[in-house]
Amino acid sequence: MKHLSFIYLLSFILIYTSCSFNTPSAVLAKEQRIYSYNQQGALTEWLAVFMLIEDNDGRNDYKGLILRENATGLEWALHRENTVFLQEAGYSKNTQWVGSNKFKYPRRFFPAGQYTLTASDLGGNKTELSFSLQEPQVITALPFEFTLENEQWMLHITHSNACSHFSLIMLSADLQPLTVYQLQINDAERQNGSFEMLENRPTDARYIQCFGENSDQSIGFLSTPLPLP
Repeated sequence: MKHLSFIYLLSFILIYTSCSFNTPSAVLAKEQRIYSYNQQGALTEWLAVFMLIEDNDGRNDYKGLILRENATGLEWALHRENTVFLQEAGYSKNTQWVGSNKFKYPRRFFPAGQYTLTASDLGGNKTELSFSLQEPQVITALPFEFTLENEQWMLHITHSNACSHFSLIMLSADLQPLTVYQLQINDAERQNGSFEMLENRPTDARYIQCFGENSDQSIGFLSTPLPLP
């Protein structure tokens, strides 16, 4: 399986229209539990789920995606207007990742069990792929603290075993992701760096946040967006 960090799935939402002749084919699925704080300071869980589909009619043919919890029949529907698309290097232009990192369970955490993804095209053709979620870990806080001071970002890693990779995300005024920078982290608990070292910083960036994920990418942690100095 190709390595695809979920942070790169926090990408732009694209909208397409087309006609359908061929049936799409599911290649594989990726899922990740993402933890962050809400506006009240409580820890919340989102599920990022993406399906890699191949369709000879191209990405314009995509219509929507349904995530279903098999045990209960509970469903989440994505229309193409709110689907995140990503074209990954190494795949043809007719093979794309589709999904979202905003799936929310009504009872706070997604339970362990079997889930099914169903993608459909404009002609009504469908393709399915199933995956399983393991029991959620007991997580009460993010394993790091991310702060800003003048032109410096500071990362205090409080639980070093929880994350293997860290990234910084530049956000627009409406909190849409603009650019992602992967960080080179050493063994120290405290990391820092200058914004001047971040190449090609978007001129319309207004916020920044930190994203960390564990070694197998099954869990991710997203800090609260902070206004840029």
